[in-house]
Amino acid sequence: MEVGGIWGSFYWLCLWIMRLAYINILWGLFTIFGLIIIGFTPATIAMFTIIRKWLKKETEIPIFNTFFTIYKEELFKSNIFTIIIGSIGLILLVDLSFLGTISEHPIYPLLLGGLFLCGFIYITLILYIFPLYVNFNLSRWQYIKYAILIGLTNLHYTITMMVAISGLYYLFMRIPGLIPFFSISTTGVTIMGISYLSFKNLDKKRNKQQAQNTLS
Repeated sequence: MEVGGIWGSFYWLCLWIMRLAYINILWGLFTIFGLIIIGFTPATIAMFTIIRKWLKKETEIPIFNTFFTIYKEELFKSNIFTIIIGSIGLILLVDLSFLGTISEHPIYPLLLGGLFLCGFIYITLILYIFPLYVNFNLSRWQYIKYAILIGLTNLHYTITMMVAISGLYYLFMRIPGLIPFFSISTTGVTIMGISYLSFKNLDKKRNKQQAQNTLS
């Protein structure tokens, strides 16, 4: 029997708090189990897969079994993204360090602006690649290409995502005790939820374009 009213809302809130804490702990344990570098990507994909199911109102799934199954499937297959994204990030860090040595050069502001633009694109890639991965069946390079394209063509969603994550970061820095239980899961829900809106927006634009093409 469903509980309604204030108690129903309280029960719903407690249930989601427990779910978020549970999946956050699972993410941490399985990331450590994979020695962090190997475990990070499959654990993150497993978490996003479960969050996607929650957003689609599939809330009765067995969380641990689903997480463990996805983690095993993605343990080696998905780590190519760790290598690619990690290599890009390393290149940007090296470039930033190099720029620090030529800060007096006249071309420095131009190079710095270009590096900040590359950094923005890199962050966009990171934000969208996991939601894309759990929603669509694409090739590896298509995931990277579309993550950047979708993020840049839906800048209002991308910036909203960045602002929301910055707010969460500020909250967790103010209350560090929340970090082990909610830092990753709430960030994942934020990214997945806003990405879902951007995907729907693209579907509407595509359907509208197809309708116009049909009429013409």
